[in-house]
Amino acid sequence: MRKREIKRISALVMTAAAAAFLAGCAAPEGNEEVLIKVSLSQAAQEPPSLAAEYFKEIVEERSGGSIRVDVFPDNQLGNERDVIEGIQLGTIEMAMTSVAPFSSFVPSINIFCLPFLWEDKEHMYAALDSQEIGMSYNTDCEAKGFHLMGYLDLGTRHIMTTKTEINSIEDMKGLKIRTMENQAQLDSFSAFGANPLPMAYGELYTALQQNIIDGAEAANTNYYSKKFYEAAPNWAMVGWTNDLGICVIGKEFYESLSEEHRQIVDECTREMIEYERELYTASEDESLELLKAEGINITEPDREPFIEASKQVYDLWGDRVGGRDKIDAIINLENNSEKGEAREI
Repeated sequence: MRKREIKRISALVMTAAAAAFLAGCAAPEGNEEVLIKVSLSQAAQEPPSLAAEYFKEIVEERSGGSIRVDVFPDNQLGNERDVIEGIQLGTIEMAMTSVAPFSSFVPSINIFCLPFLWEDKEHMYAALDSQEIGMSYNTDCEAKGFHLMGYLDLGTRHIMTTKTEINSIEDMKGLKIRTMENQAQLDSFSAFGANPLPMAYGELYTALQQNIIDGAEAANTNYYSKKFYEAAPNWAMVGWTNDLGICVIGKEFYESLSEEHRQIVDECTREMIEYERELYTASEDESLELLKAEGINITEPDREPFIEASKQVYDLWGDRVGGRDKIDAIINLENNSEKGEAREI
């Protein structure tokens, strides 16, 4: 067995053992209390974690204490991939994870990693919450052992650069831009003319500081909170995509809940998602004002050439995400933003 495989299996065993230990700390034997462990990668004070704490509060209150929720932020139960596998194994009940790593388990979810799908957030929320688009992916999720609860907002993404000011798509040519480790994102930045480079998030600041890369993509919130602006003071507000989180619960666990408990969990999850979206939008707006106070160089390139370049990404990914018609259904969702106009892409 290769060393990489041994390391992988060891990580899964440790995750399962940690979750089993935590489960052992639940209610005494004979008590019918249900325990839901919720895992997140974000730190405790970030919007998704604050929303998870709100979920805990309202679930426990509305269930009269018959459901207990324990929230584990900051990858306490393992990294996102290990946690997703933990849900499949039944050692973790619920997770709020980024769409990019989750798409490795449910490839059709890659559709939400494509560029320029959304006219604005109102359009995005309408598509994600609809049974015809966003929630229709529950079928694919359940086939892999997950029950889809909904989608979180993790911020509109822009482009930071160390030296080159981005005023148009032509300025992207040849730049080494860090992306998440997701092929759809890599293909997007190739279409924009850049040389994309997947890189672990923890290595990003140093890579910018040492000019190993020319830039990266991020949302206002983490661009400010991680102080990336110190190393990359040019901020091109392109809004090339919106990072999403996906909230899933183990399918078998969900089906084991009583009808009353399922109703409580469903209702509270919807309220949590709405709360998280409000928190993140407020965080983005606040962070932008703080960035302006830092004196960074903000540009607003024409989005149309970026949107035009995205056509080749849609053509490349159409068959991989269930057909180009699925992409078009998102882009041209009826009455998106109540403008009543279909976009030509």
